[in-house]
Amino acid sequence: MEKRLVFAVLLRILWLISAAPFALGQGQDAGQLAPPPGVVIRIDAMPKIGMVGDLIRIDLDIMMPAGYTVEVPKLQAQVGDFAIIDFIPGPVLSETVAPQKPAPSGVPQHHRARILAAVYKTGRFVFPPILMKLKTAEGKEVDISSPPVNIEIKSILNDNDPALKDLKKQAEMPEPRHWILWAILALAAFILGAIVWHCRQRRRRQPVSLSPAQAKDLLDLAEADLRDLLARGFPDNGMVKQFYVLLSDIIKRILELSHRIHAAEQTTSEIMDSLRGRPDLGSDAMEITESFLLRCDVVKFAKYVPSKTEHEAAARDALEILALARKAVVSRQSTSHVAGRTPQAANEKAT
Repeated sequence: MEKRLVFAVLLRILWLISAAPFALGQGQDAGQLAPPPGVVIRIDAMPKIGMVGDLIRIDLDIMMPAGYTVEVPKLQAQVGDFAIIDFIPGPVLSETVAPQKPAPSGVPQHHRARILAAVYKTGRFVFPPILMKLKTAEGKEVDISSPPVNIEIKSILNDNDPALKDLKKQAEMPEPRHWILWAILALAAFILGAIVWHCRQRRRRQPVSLSPAQAKDLLDLAEADLRDLLARGFPDNGMVKQFYVLLSDIIKRILELSHRIHAAEQTTSEIMDSLRGRPDLGSDAMEITESFLLRCDVVKFAKYVPSKTEHEAAARDALEILALARKAVVSRQSTSHVAGRTPQAANEKAT
């Protein structure tokens, strides 16, 4: 009797384990919340069929009555199989030149968001629903979610030759002689490389030693290069990457001069870590700088081709970063003059 009871319990446990994925899947489907009357949610992906690593643009459009607002939460760096490259929560896309005006009474309004993502394996994937908070004109809050999006990712292998060729048989190599000498040479190369790497990292962590006057002169040269680049006009599709490489390099020079950091050989995350916590940079300046560098990275490394309005937005952000850099240099120059006055000079000025 006890053996039968134990056997029945084991069967029950195995059944629960096998049914768990199905139950979880049902829970995810149940999490898709329908919008209230008058609210329409559209979501679309471009392209819907892509290659491994291609940049996928997912546009979200919420149409709702006047007076309604919606909050789209920030996405994680990884959503299922999708790596999130950039996220614009709205209420208007970056290419909209003028800010979105409040809709007149009775006229529906739109809240638009954009997601740039990539998938690094093949198959059919579903971008999951995005849970959002809708607030009606009367102040009532309602949870809604977007529909899922189906996306197919194909292999980069040619259809005419879908199979990889067989590997050749491993060649028979004679046993190497003088292995001790080679080991010593390899160890010496490793130590030399470690020393070079340590020196470069130490140099990158040290602040750029320039006086405020020198920084201002070099900043004038960087501004001249920036305005010369923008005066040439925005590039055609064949020269977009080169344009953003030059634009990014100039802005990194400006950040180096204004905030005394090494930015030329650093990634965007390393630059933002160096800038974080500085008293002369507020949250708005940090957000503009990080957004600008990320957009340049998407063009340089993900083969993204921006629209003309996105070119204009990048140019405006670059000029805004330049203006903030000049304020930082002027502030540091004023502080330097105050700190350099002798007590006698300070008393004379007070008198």
